[in-house]
Parts: sequence; structure tokens; C-alpha cells
Amino acid sequence: ALRMLRKSPGFTAIAVLTLALGIGANTAIFSVVYAVLLRPLPYANPDQLVMVSDMQTANPQPGGGFSYPNFTELQKQNSVFSEMITHTLHQLTLTGVGEPTEVNTSSATPDLFSMLQAKPLAGRTFVPRDNDQGAAPVAVVSEGLWRSRFGSNPGILGQSIQLDKRAFTVIGIMPASFHFPLMLTDPDEVWIPLVDDPLFGPWMSRHGGHWARTMARLKSGVSLAQAQSQMDALSARLAKESPKENSGWFIHLDPLQNAIVGGVRTPLLVLLGAVALVLLIACANIANLLLSRATTRAREFAVRMALGAGRARIARQLLVECALLGILGGAVGILLAYWGVQSLRSLLPSDLPQLHAVSVDVWVLLFAFLLSVAATLIFGLAPSLFAADSNLQSNLKESSGRSGEGARHQRLRKFLAAAQICIAVVLLVAAGLLIRSFDRLTSINPGFDPQHLVMANIALPRNQYSQPAQWAAFGRKSLAKIQSLPGMSDSALAVPVPIIDGYINLGLTIAGNPPLPPGQSLDADYVSVSPNYFHIMGIPILRGRMFGDQDSSSAPRVALISQTFARRYFPNQDPLGRHLIFGFPPDGNVSREIIGIVADVHDLSFDRAPGPMMYVPFDQAPLWGEDVVVRSSLSTSTVGSEIRQAASSIDKDLPVTNILSLPQALSADPSLAQPRFRTLLLALFGAIALLLAAVGIFGVISYSVSRRTHELGIRMALGAQPGAILKMVLRETLGLVLIGIAVGLPCALAAARLVTHLLFNVKSYDPLTLVIAPLVLVAVGVLAGYIPARRAMRVDPMIALRYE
Repeated sequence: ALRMLRKSPGFTAIAVLTLALGIGANTAIFSVVYAVLLRPLPYANPDQLVMVSDMQTANPQPGGGFSYPNFTELQKQNSVFSEMITHTLHQLTLTGVGEPTEVNTSSATPDLFSMLQAKPLAGRTFVPRDNDQGAAPVAVVSEGLWRSRFGSNPGILGQSIQLDKRAFTVIGIMPASFHFPLMLTDPDEVWIPLVDDPLFGPWMSRHGGHWARTMARLKSGVSLAQAQSQMDALSARLAKESPKENSGWFIHLDPLQNAIVGGVRTPLLVLLGAVALVLLIACANIANLLLSRATTRAREFAVRMALGAGRARIARQLLVECALLGILGGAVGILLAYWGVQSLRSLLPSDLPQLHAVSVDVWVLLFAFLLSVAATLIFGLAPSLFAADSNLQSNLKESSGRSGEGARHQRLRKFLAAAQICIAVVLLVAAGLLIRSFDRLTSINPGFDPQHLVMANIALPRNQYSQPAQWAAFGRKSLAKIQSLPGMSDSALAVPVPIIDGYINLGLTIAGNPPLPPGQSLDADYVSVSPNYFHIMGIPILRGRMFGDQDSSSAPRVALISQTFARRYFPNQDPLGRHLIFGFPPDGNVSREIIGIVADVHDLSFDRAPGPMMYVPFDQAPLWGEDVVVRSSLSTSTVGSEIRQAASSIDKDLPVTNILSLPQALSADPSLAQPRFRTLLLALFGAIALLLAAVGIFGVISYSVSRRTHELGIRMALGAQPGAILKMVLRETLGLVLIGIAVGLPCALAAARLVTHLLFNVKSYDPLTLVIAPLVLVAVGVLAGYIPARRAMRVDPMIALRYE
């Protein structure tokens, strides 16, 4: 088998590279699917872990949290969980070790590490007394932070670190293999007891709110259905005992694995299915090549059989050759997969769960091996059957090198070519739909002008800046310093910046309106801004007035609302002059007069319609951190440096983070990054399928022309014009393409339904895509057939008549 492959180096190289392309692409995509969807969570008995969500009956969205009193009630009253924890996640300022920086901090109840059965690298983890009011603040740090910021100093245990200007005693170091929460895109670095959280610790005694994210471990032998049944009963009991807080809410359980990866499962499976179709096209291509080769070797097989070789021996010989091709293709494919995984990691959306685990490991290698075996069986079946069906006498009668090919084998070759076209139609239609969807998504106006905008975040340590008056004073002082710098006069404060910086959603009441029925509420997204924010962001005012210097902390409370807010909550009414009652801690529920209406912006993501929004003056409702937005012709690094110097001149221990150019930040937003990733890959797979299908058509037509050289010579000797020969060959080509398209279009329509929920403002039966994809295939197919057709029309009749 090795000698036979070495005799045909061109054929061997083409077959191996074609197969390697299919196996490499499949292996690379499978590495992502395995890491995200199939790899068990890195905790003991992960199938027992569940996410516990509080969800609104009217708008069920997973991931909702509880108030801390409700969480403690669930702990006491349930009998299905062995352990239960609640946690929050945000950033705290680490000072005293190098430059001030923000670290990802998880605040959790003490059972966190015991529930996950995670052991520290050194020291200990939390115990129940660590979460008692008045207990000494403690912290567990990650191995990565310990090595990068503390130089792997073993003496860190028992020492204090400064988090938000508060001393925390380091009690343990978690190994680099421990990740919690898994939804984090950046490494988790510090864990502290919930009671010591400067933001949420004071909320632990408050009823109301849904901020505490909750997880639990099911007891052995308890099913998810049994646990959900008990949660349903507890939901009803809580709603009866505290209707104001719990009416219209219910408790939902979801396996932790599903809660983490649920949003990306379908897109990844679609990509895996698409790349599997690419491999099928590659296998069909190689099967056609092997079938052509087996046809030319028909006399060789006949001689072997005449010398005593049985049909099974000939079939085994071909299967061994195919196996070698499969092994070589698999080996090269694995090398391509290693390179592909590295490229994929740079393209993968940053919010993809378990992104750190994407690699070519032993399970991925096993997948590549099994895929090579499967591909070998698929493309080796046709030539083996051909050899087993060879006619001994007719093939021996053929003159040297001119063994015949029966009509059945010709039909098989054409079927394989048409099948490639059929699969290519499916991939091209799917890719076309995603391209059209992504084009519409990127053409959306976010409601503000991001060009030449730079943002940066300045976080104020809560233990040093504990009063709203301090936050407001810092905001005024820092903004004045930044605006006084050259090229930085167009600056403003905002918390949060739309799309990039998350959102704050608050319940509200409209003064003068009748009370809503139990379980119903009004809400809107909340932003605190300085007066010139709307001018700098390019958000126009539609009615009323903007904020001004007169809207100070001592002035009457005012608010601006968005156009959608006015339409939804004031239909056929004039909202100007009306009062809204809402507040974000520590600024409690106060009455604010609506003084203006501004245009809508997409504050959550590009793929969600603008919701109701309300804006308040930063001076009247300051927060312990601020985002600075600057419209400037200066570079992003220069703007960031100037902001950092301005903050340092006020307080040298304040970190300035998230210095971003708004266009780049918006481009990296998950609502664009995920569609871009899947659109790019599916377009790439479609292009590969198109290329392989073209090669398949070229191969079939070229072989057909070579087999019909004698016939073409006779036709031309009898007076056929070269143009007629060209048309005849192109007609055969077009017939194959049209058959493939006719079968492929219904399949493409069925497959398009799988990507419907991935599309934005595009129907799965988009007419433009369904027209363009077949036309592209027709053009490429005819072009692939034109080259052998041109060769056919140049056949010399005298040479052709002597061909045999």
C-alpha cells in the first residue's frame, strides 16, 4: 500500500491535504465544544450542583437572585440541599503592593469551598464564624494573584492586604486549577465573606431586592424534579408570608452546567454540524478520486485476480491504502487543529464559558483518531465495492491502461459530485443568512456617536470614600481637572456607560398613578450623568431641557427620561412636570420631576431594542465609582494617561482601569462578538465547501472528458464544431450542479430553521440568500467545468481516433 501511494505522489498529496483540512477543522471546533459543553465542571460530583434562581412569573429570566433574608429562609426550610451558598461578584481596589489595581472579587457565604469540595494550596478556606457580624475580615487569594503580586511569598498567610482601603487577613491560597465563578472571563483573584463586602454586606439585613446569586448541591439520591417540587411549595409559602416582596416570583432550579453554557450550546452545535458537512464533502471528493484511480487500475485488479487473488483480498488492499490515507490525513489534521485552536482562541468571544479550558487534550485527540477511522470507512467504501465488482474477463481484454467503466460506476461518481453540491448549498445558505444578519446588526445606530470617544473607570474605595458627598466632591474635582487638560475639554461623567459597562435596572413609581396589582411593577434602566454628557455622547434632547449646573445636590431632584420610557409609561400624556419615585442606594426613593425627554440608546446590547431609561444628575445621585467619557482627537493611550494623572493628583492610590476606545469596546461587546465569531466561521466553512465542491465537479468532468476522448474525436471527425463540444460538456456540468441545487435547497431550508434564533432581522427563508447561494454555486460549478470543456473542444480528431 505504501509503494502504491508513493507511485502517485500527486494523488496522495491531494487526498491527504483534503482529508487533513476536514479533520483539522472538525478537531479544532470539537475542542471548543468539548471544553464548553462536554467537559465536566471542575468540581466534585458536578451533576449535583444546581443554580437556584428567583424568577418573575411575568418575565421569567434565569439567574435572578434573592434578598439575603429570603436566602436564609431557603437554607432553613429546604430538605433537598446538602449545602447552599450565595455570592456576588465585582471588583475591589488592591493597594499597598505595587501600583493600585482592581481585582476580581467574589463575596460568598462560608460554605462556598466546602460545597465545591475545593482544597486550598496553602492555609484554610472560610468557616462559618468568618461571616459573623463583627468578625475580623479575611480573604482567600488565587495562586495567580499570589505569584504575580506577592512574588510567591509563603509568608503571605496571616498577613494583611488592603482591599478598598480595608485590611483583610489572607487565610488561604487557592490553586490555579480552581475557577469560581466559571462565568468569569478574567481570572478570579480574591474571595471574601459576604458580610465584608463593602457594597452588598450592608444589604444582608434588608428585605426586598434580588441581588444574591444562589447555588446549591443536591443531596445524594435527590432528583432535580424532587427538588423543584419542594421549591415550588417554598415559593408559594414565601409569597403568602411576604406578598410585597415575593408575590409574582417563583424559584427555578437549573443544573449548573446548563446554567453556565445554555446560551452558547446551540451556536456551537450548529458550527460543529457545519464543519462535519465540510468533512463529508472532503470524503466525497476523496471517494471520487479513489474511484477514478480504481477505474484506471481495473486491469491491474483483473491480473491480480487471474493470478489467484480473491475479491476480498483486493478489497482489503484498497482498504489498507485508504487507512494509510486516513492516518496521514489525521496526523496532518491534528497539526492543523493545534494551529486552528490557537487561532480560535483569539477569535472566541471573551464571555464564552470555560474559555481557559479550550485546548487539544487527550479527548480531543481521541476524537480526531475516531474521525480519521470514520472518514476512512466513508471514502474507502466506494472503491472497495468497485474492486469487488470488477469483471475479470472484460478487464483483461482491455488494452493496456484502458480498462472500462460501467454505467453504474459513472452514476456513482456523478452522485458523489452532486452530493457535494447539495451539502455546499446547505452551508452557503446558512452562511449567507448569518452574514445578512450580522450586516444588519452592525448597521444599527446605537443612539450615540462612539467615534473619537474614550472611556476610563475610576473606582473609589468604599472604606475611604464612604459618603455620597465625598463621591460627588471627587466627581466635580476630577472632572474639572480633566476638562482643563489640552484636548480633553469635552469630558463627562456617567455610570454606567451604555452597552460597555453593564446596566442598573430599578423599580419605580409614577406619582399620581393608582397602585399596580400585586406582582406587577414598573422598571427602567438608570444612569447617573454630569450635565454635558448628552452633548459629548451625541444624544439629542427631544423635549424639555438638559441637566445644568443649577441641578446641584441642594436643588430639587430632577430626571430625564428616554423616548421609549415616555411612550410606554405615559401613552397619550405629557410626561414633563410629572414626578417619578425611585432611587439607587444609598440615594433612597425620592420624588424627581421629569424635565426633559432624550432620544433612545441601546444600553444593553445591539440585538435588543432600546428599553425605558431614566437619567439623574451625578451631583444629585453620585456613586462610589465613575466612568469618564472623553471626546478627543488624542490617542486612547494619551487620554488614559491624562486621566490617570488627574486621578493620581487627587489620590495616588486610585486605580484607573478599563481605558477603552468606544468603537473598539463596542466591537468586543458579546452582542457583536458572538455573532461575528459564528458568522466568520460559517462563512469560512461555506467557502471551503464551495472550493471542495468546485474541485469535485472539476474532477468528475475532467475524468469524463478523458474517458470520452475517442468519442469526442469521432464527433469532430464527423463535423461537430468545437463550440458544440464545449456546450455538450458544459451541459453535463450544469446538469450535475442543478441536480445538487434541487436537492440541496429543501435541505437548506430545513437546516435554516436551526439557526433562526441566531438571526437578527432576517427570516430563515430570506429570498435574497436563497437566490444568491445557488447562483454562486452555478457560477463556480460552470467555471470548474469550463476548464475540461475547453480541453475537450481542442481535441485533435486524428490523435483521438488513435487514442486506444
